[in-house]
Amino acid sequence: MKPKIIVPIVLLVILASIFATRSVLAQTSQVTSTVSLSHLNVQLTYPSQVLPGQAVTINLTAQAKDNFQLTSLTVQVYLADQSNLRQLLSTTVTQNTVMTSGNQINKQIQVTVPSDSPRTSLVALVTESIGLTSNSYAYGNPYWNGYNNWYGASYPYYYYSNPSIYYGSYYFGSYLSSNYQSSSDNAIAPLSYVLATTPEYAALQSQYQQLQAQNQQFQTQNQQLLQQLQALQNSTAQKDSTINNLNNQLFSARATTTLVGIVAVVLAIAVVALAALHFKPTKPAATESPPPAKTEEKTTGV
Repeated sequence: MKPKIIVPIVLLVILASIFATRSVLAQTSQVTSTVSLSHLNVQLTYPSQVLPGQAVTINLTAQAKDNFQLTSLTVQVYLADQSNLRQLLSTTVTQNTVMTSGNQINKQIQVTVPSDSPRTSLVALVTESIGLTSNSYAYGNPYWNGYNNWYGASYPYYYYSNPSIYYGSYYFGSYLSSNYQSSSDNAIAPLSYVLATTPEYAALQSQYQQLQAQNQQFQTQNQQLLQQLQALQNSTAQKDSTINNLNNQLFSARATTTLVGIVAVVLAIAVVALAALHFKPTKPAATESPPPAKTEEKTTGV
């Protein structure tokens, strides 16, 4: 692999690890915050960190401190955007509910973080509205000292469903008047921290996208080169096969040529030998010539 291809891949791996770490941070553990109102203790459970565009689940548990009529319990979720608050959600948890000490209300609240959210925190405003009606009664004993002795007492209206109540076996009651009182209380609770993008992160994200595109391009080029290499290997194999066939043919031709040459030489020698034997000249028969005459030499004496 070429060095110019290795460097982008290494950077791509590093940036991918950064984004994977950011994703893991966005899935951190749940945390809890509690607010104390006049008549309720409200507990909110939520993820400590979220990402822009992510849906957040808030688990709410409200517990009554005493006995009262809960007109409404509402939750507003805000996003702190510089010096402004952006309301993301307003929901009524419950309304017109009779509460006694220790009673609980449970509800899940869903809110989505805006995709253009800055790096900031979510906050919740929890509000309770209480309604309290007191009825006044007069009590007397018609059998006690011959006349009625009256006195007044006030009780919450939901304690008695009948306007006439009997106290023991001698007392009776008469409804006189009612008094309605309302009150409200609220408190702010912190919620999840938004891990929004920063300029540095935006630059890294842009570089990451560019490297992804380059990596895709390199992978495509690598695939094309592999295909070309495979084609060349196939072509080379075919050429090698052709060369082997030609070499075999050449060897066979050379062997044949050599054999033919040897046979031709042998035949030529045979032809020459036969020709020499066939065309060899014959010698004429020899004739006997008479011996030469002997001459007598005369010797003279001195």
